[in-house]
Amino acid sequence: MTLDHTERPTIYDVALVAGVSHQTVSRVVNCPETVRPVNRHRVLAVIAYLGYERNAEAERLGRLHKHPADSAE
Repeated sequence: MTLDHTERPTIYDVALVAGVSHQTVSRVVNCPETVRPVNRHRVLAVIAYLGYERNAEAERLGRLHKHPADSAE
């Protein structure tokens, strides 16, 4: 965990401050309708407070490394 304000905040930092798991932070960012409103609002408030921004490079890598079964039809 960083929280020393010398690096960009991570989802782990947001999770720590919001009191939720990093998976919950990820769900708030990617599919907020799946998260209870109270948790969603708490996470969004912490995201704004910390200035969290999604890492575009990490998103790109995540899309490249999808499991083959996810795209099998």
